[in-house]
Amino acid sequence: MKKFYYLLMACCIVLLAACKKEIPNEPEQPEDQKPDTTGQYVPLTEWERADSMYTAEDWTIPSHTMLKIAIQACANTPSEANLEEMRQKIKELVPKTEPYCMVATINGDPKTRMGFAWFTNEGIEEGKVQLVAKADATEADFAGDVITIEATPTTPKKALRYCGLCGYISKASGLPVGTKYKYTSHKALAENLIPGTEYSWRVGYEGHWSKIAHFRTEDANQGEFSFIYMTDSHIMDKEYVKYAARCAKAAAKTVPDARFCAFPGDFVEDGTLANSEWEWERWFEEVMPPIIERMPFAPTDGNHDDSPNINYTLHFNTNNDFNINYTSAPQFEGIVYSFVYGDALFYVFSMQDFWRETYSYVDWTSLYLTDHLGKWFKDQTIANPNTKYRISLAHFNLFSGSDHSTDEEPPLFRACMLPTMKACEIDVALQGHDHTYEVIGPVNPDTANLIPLLDAITDREVVPGGTEKNMTGYKGGTYCTDDATLYFIGATCGRKRYGPHTRERMEQDYQKGKHNIPNYFDLFTGMFGQPGSPSFTKITVKEDCIEFNSYTADDDEGNVTLYNTMRVVRNKPHTTPSLF
Repeated sequence: MKKFYYLLMACCIVLLAACKKEIPNEPEQPEDQKPDTTGQYVPLTEWERADSMYTAEDWTIPSHTMLKIAIQACANTPSEANLEEMRQKIKELVPKTEPYCMVATINGDPKTRMGFAWFTNEGIEEGKVQLVAKADATEADFAGDVITIEATPTTPKKALRYCGLCGYISKASGLPVGTKYKYTSHKALAENLIPGTEYSWRVGYEGHWSKIAHFRTEDANQGEFSFIYMTDSHIMDKEYVKYAARCAKAAAKTVPDARFCAFPGDFVEDGTLANSEWEWERWFEEVMPPIIERMPFAPTDGNHDDSPNINYTLHFNTNNDFNINYTSAPQFEGIVYSFVYGDALFYVFSMQDFWRETYSYVDWTSLYLTDHLGKWFKDQTIANPNTKYRISLAHFNLFSGSDHSTDEEPPLFRACMLPTMKACEIDVALQGHDHTYEVIGPVNPDTANLIPLLDAITDREVVPGGTEKNMTGYKGGTYCTDDATLYFIGATCGRKRYGPHTRERMEQDYQKGKHNIPNYFDLFTGMFGQPGSPSFTKITVKEDCIEFNSYTADDDEGNVTLYNTMRVVRNKPHTTPSLF
């Protein structure tokens, strides 16, 4: 029986071999050709050849994605202009070994410390930051006296979603909506720097260095200084990139000596589970380089930055003491921190996590805001009692005059945070979120119905009002914060804009229970309107005042128009810590 079985198997093998010889081999596809609808081979188009030649495995994710966008544009419209753009993107491809998304951030004492963060493709774990104590250093300068600090690499367990909810990058590049990539996040902290020194810095490793950027440490006896305030870029597509990049270029050109850029959140549009790392990438790589190359950032998060993939934490390197000492479950690292610069104490904070412990929209309570954030505010104030000015920076607003004024969070925020703002005698609260230009107060929470302290305002100019450009008809002004806090929103550095609400609208919203402030419109004591263009503010801390000069970015060349100028003054010294 076994012999018969083996004989049968042998016959089958012979038969199959014979049949195989009779089947002619299919012709291989010629190189640089593809079959058309009739089965005939035709030459590949130039963009099809580029797509097959330049694969993602060999290049940094940012540079290869820009090529994918150019290739897709050629496929949609094979014009000579699109072909030339694709050829340019091929020239701009960066090998996968190179760093990207670099930024310096204030981390501790600005006289002697600076934080750094950057990304590389997955698998590139070597990284360091190098500093040279020289302004505008060249590559040759890094062969001399160099400070070198090894970075700490982190590879997230989960790949980051690259194409987000809005779908722009998927349509523009042809990448599927669910495309994800893994990265390595690098962080380094420079310490023992020399006060008042211009530093040039770069990140990477031997043979693979980034472009060179610059910053200046705070002077040992810092006098007058300026910083840039801008917010809410909401990067989501090509148009939003264009507007925010226009603003960044204008700000860097207008305030070249700014010591840092304060940015209170909503860097990107797509947060939550549908986050888009492409949007973060464009913020670093295409929008903010004019500022990144000149100064550090003082950032905190916005509600659109919310993501379980912690993109914010991976991209910034700010002080994380609050997360360690005040609460066990914040959303991101480094979203609450303080620093002293010159004669000002800065409280950079986030109210995003108000819901993580006991809270109530009915009673307007939040254990997180009162017991953790409130205690932190007071601790920073006690530890730094001698600065003349106290400035807070947050994304969410306590007061706003546009579409976010009727959200359910502001009454809760006001109930929890106004006592803290009063106890710590905050002079200026810089806010974001509302995308409209708003000057509010000074507002003392002890006054009936939060009536503003009009006696604290002088030099205010009356101009035509009642329009979207300026609803109140006020401009300029000097605001004394001896007894209350001035609240400021500087519109948006991007494309997403809201219009100011009228007095009638605010009164109707109050009658309908949409907010809890009667005579809300009266709180808007200065310019209140929609600039209609990307906006930023130069804030200068002087001996006798804090000066605000707000500008609109008018074109791609960095030209600006002055929108408003005002001053904040403090005549009385702050309360001593023993009075808490």
